[in-house]
Amino acid sequence: MKYWKYIFILAACLFFVPSVRAEEAAAKKLTYEERMKIIEDKFFAAEQAGKNVKGILVEGNSLFNGTTAPQNNYEKPYAKEERRPVKFSAERNSKVFLLTKDGTLYYPTPPKGELISQSMNSPRIPRVLTEEQKKGPKLNKWATLVPLVGMEVEVCGEVYPGYAGIKGIHIESIKFEGDPQFEKQD
Repeated sequence: MKYWKYIFILAACLFFVPSVRAEEAAAKKLTYEERMKIIEDKFFAAEQAGKNVKGILVEGNSLFNGTTAPQNNYEKPYAKEERRPVKFSAERNSKVFLLTKDGTLYYPTPPKGELISQSMNSPRIPRVLTEEQKKGPKLNKWATLVPLVGMEVEVCGEVYPGYAGIKGIHIESIKFEGDPQFEKQD
């Protein structure tokens, strides 16, 4: 009799497993192109509604300890000699922030409710290409944040209120010019 609760739990698990597998299978039936079309549609709809966030990706350690001042020159946030050290620092897991023209800082975060996460500097983020970019040379269809440090990007995602003036943002897709992950660095 003392095993009845375990039998009940096992039966309940077996009941719910097929429905979860069916949902996963339905999600996987979409081709890559179909998923990217959904991402692009969402990005451009948010852009039309003014919900996307546009700013420069900056490396946090040098920003907060005062060794660089990307906030002083939005058009050219890092001098040539500063670019390499800030990218090295970002590669070594310094936090990367999105700095907007109005001075608001956004901290990339995992989705709301996700307690354990990976470094937000490293996940592949779907890249939205403009029609002009699609016609040109083949560009990468994803991006990570580290190679984009110092560049202006536009992101679509969920914004969280944050603390002390720094807002959180879960980046769902990103748009930028060029392909810095494969370009020669200075």
